[in-house]
Amino acid sequence: MSQSQGMYRINLIRELRDREKKSEKQKSLAVTIGVACFIFFLISLLYSGFTMWRMENVIGSEQLKLTRLKQEYNKYKVTQLIVDKSDIELLNELQGRGMLWTRKLATMAKHLPDNYWITRFSYANNELRVTGYGYIPPNQDQLLVIDSYLNSLRIDTSFTDQFPHVQLNSAQRTEENGNSRVAFDFSAFTTKWKGQ
Repeated sequence: MSQSQGMYRINLIRELRDREKKSEKQKSLAVTIGVACFIFFLISLLYSGFTMWRMENVIGSEQLKLTRLKQEYNKYKVTQLIVDKSDIELLNELQGRGMLWTRKLATMAKHLPDNYWITRFSYANNELRVTGYGYIPPNQDQLLVIDSYLNSLRIDTSFTDQFPHVQLNSAQRTEENGNSRVAFDFSAFTTKWKGQ
């Protein structure tokens, strides 16, 4: 009978150890989860604090802007700035007097014949004075080339809107190193020139 009893004997110590191990694992899992929750809580607090601090800075800067705007508005109200009709008319007159030189110079360059250059121009007393030169083949009539250039300027509205009258002042042909060179000088007027 003692032999049969040995077979049914339960190892209680082993079962106790298994329970203790399970209990330790549960405690360690609970501690790990608790620590993780605490760290998450701290991170949430820090993030919330940082966000609130940033929002307070934004609100502060917006309040400063608002204060500046109120001060400028109050200054404006105190001065009661009124623009007079004569001031507006004077500004309009000044704008109308201006000349857009970029368009004029671009137009002169656009119509300039090949191998021709503008060397100097000046504007005084409603007269635009232009001088330049060009190289031409010996058989070419330089006066026809220059006349064609001036006619191109006369019909281009981006030039004639300010200079409706264009006249040739001089053209002189010379020989330079075996090449024919022509020097020209013309004027463009904002009003009718004296010769007409």
